[in-house]
Amino acid sequence: MECKNCNNALQPTDRYCNACGAKVIRNRLTLKNVWQDVSFQVFNMDNTFLKTFKKLCSKPEEVILSYISGTRRRYMNPVGYFAIAITLSGIMFFVLRDVYHINLTESSFNNEAAPQLNFIFDFQALLAYMSMPLYALMTWMLFSGTKKFNYTEHLVANAYIIGQASYVQVVTYILFLGLFPIKFDVFNFGFLIFLVIYQFYALARMHQLRFWGTFWRGLVYFVLLIIVMMGIGAVIVIISLMTGLVSIEDLAPK
Repeated sequence: MECKNCNNALQPTDRYCNACGAKVIRNRLTLKNVWQDVSFQVFNMDNTFLKTFKKLCSKPEEVILSYISGTRRRYMNPVGYFAIAITLSGIMFFVLRDVYHINLTESSFNNEAAPQLNFIFDFQALLAYMSMPLYALMTWMLFSGTKKFNYTEHLVANAYIIGQASYVQVVTYILFLGLFPIKFDVFNFGFLIFLVIYQFYALARMHQLRFWGTFWRGLVYFVLLIIVMMGIGAVIVIISLMTGLVSIEDLAPK
């Protein structure tokens, strides 16, 4: 008998492969054993997902530095952790738009009707994946003076950090926006501030920086982030007009 993952020879009594660590599957696939496998992976209190989530709440640098240093089994890998978060974010936006019927592009600063651009949230997952390299580039540049971590390591750090913040976002948005009459853009701006604070808290612990060294970097990052978001918004509007997804009449105040 051989391991189906790495073709290593197995003993009849082996439950796990002694070469790659994969679980030995002998039973035919059924709904019962699929559910058992999923429930173990997701709901078991000792699994890597929950370990990663809990540790990113208390000591985010430990998770990030463990992965960077080569410890890959203790915590969930950053790509998978980020991917699950983005999937849940997609569900969150569906609930906000189609269950709570919130106009996600409505402005709190005037009484005019908002442009009909809610469709952009259908592509939020794609935008999240495309934005991640940019976040990593900005943090790498801001911390380049420390000469501790390269761009790829900042990419790993940001995947963990943004993923963690997204889990918090899903819970808080669905809970608070569903129970209280809070404007989406106001709540979203508050969450953006929380994200940057958490992001630079984790990065400061990674780089072992003190408050002021972290504060000015976070402030610059926040300003750059606002500029980038405005730029992305402008590009989306231009592309929407060029492709006919919206018209000038849709964007005009009503």
